[in-house]
Amino acid sequence: MQKNYSSKRGIGAGAIAGIVAGIVMLIPMTVMMSMINLPGDLFPVLVGMAMGQSQESAAMMGIVLHFVPSIIIGVIFGAVISTSKLSISRFKKGIPLGIIAGIISFVVIFLPMMMNVLPPTMLQLMQMMNPEAPQDMIMQQLQSIQPMLLAGSLASHIIYGIILGSITSAIVKKAQKLTEKTTLE
Repeated sequence: MQKNYSSKRGIGAGAIAGIVAGIVMLIPMTVMMSMINLPGDLFPVLVGMAMGQSQESAAMMGIVLHFVPSIIIGVIFGAVISTSKLSISRFKKGIPLGIIAGIISFVVIFLPMMMNVLPPTMLQLMQMMNPEAPQDMIMQQLQSIQPMLLAGSLASHIIYGIILGSITSAIVKKAQKLTEKTTLE
């Protein structure tokens, strides 16, 4: 299949889609946290605290650090779909490729962070929330919510991929129509 859009257009479409997908992804993450009786902003707070911020200022840093990879993944996605073999012109191809990108980001970025960076910060935060609780009890609580956190995070990354693929497809489809229109004139 021949693509009718430039690599620059694909990368730009991916960046825009990465921002929107990053925003949309925050919704299921917040809902999931609420479902397990945790603060809705727990993930950004954990990420910010893991980067050395105080609990009070951690959420903003966490949100910024959430959007950096969202945009980078979008840019990479845009570059990849700008190759002839993977070019997208329909949602039917863009959405599955977006889902693959979301799952790859879950495996490559989120899982290592969840398994290595966040547990000490989660323990610290839970001890701050309940200073009277013994550490082994907190560790058991953390272990009991881990499957829910992983499943919810995987679902959030799949949603990210669906949005990434959909929006990128829509933008490049529009670019193709504009290219065809100017070619005919």
